[in-house]
Amino acid sequence: MESILEWKSRAREPVRPACTFLVPAGLVPYLQGQTRKHGGVIRYLRHLLVMAPLYRRAGLLPKVERTTRYYQRSGQALDKWHVRVPAHHWTELRCLAGGCGVTMTHMFVILMKIEKSRKLKRKAKPTGDPPTFQWSNIGFWEARVEDGLLTERHVMLVLESQPP
Repeated sequence: MESILEWKSRAREPVRPACTFLVPAGLVPYLQGQTRKHGGVIRYLRHLLVMAPLYRRAGLLPKVERTTRYYQRSGQALDKWHVRVPAHHWTELRCLAGGCGVTMTHMFVILMKIEKSRKLKRKAKPTGDPPTFQWSNIGFWEARVEDGLLTERHVMLVLESQPP
């Protein structure tokens, strides 16, 4: 006889959890410039999260097929950036990172590296207009499946059109 236990919760606290982004020393000048341009680390994070679906569609986000999360390369000099991330951005970044199989801080760095590389602009030939969508919802689900006892990750990112 099969028995299923299932539960869910609606997290409300903390509203702005403390977070430390570990940024490779070589990217620090770029991050400093982007935080000045966007008005702070959180606003820059929001910008990167808005761009993430475009990066995914272009095949630029990683798809790490390991049971454990992939960390940044060891042995590199990492600069600590302490911030308080709004809970909704925390959840978005966690779901995105989990779906890609990397840690949250590594996802932040990956998004920065993609933006800095300008690979999307070379691939997509953009018009210069801002993206015409916004995140509506994101979900992340990870499970061990019977076939071969593999770990499967599922991410659903719902986008809504918005006027340009």
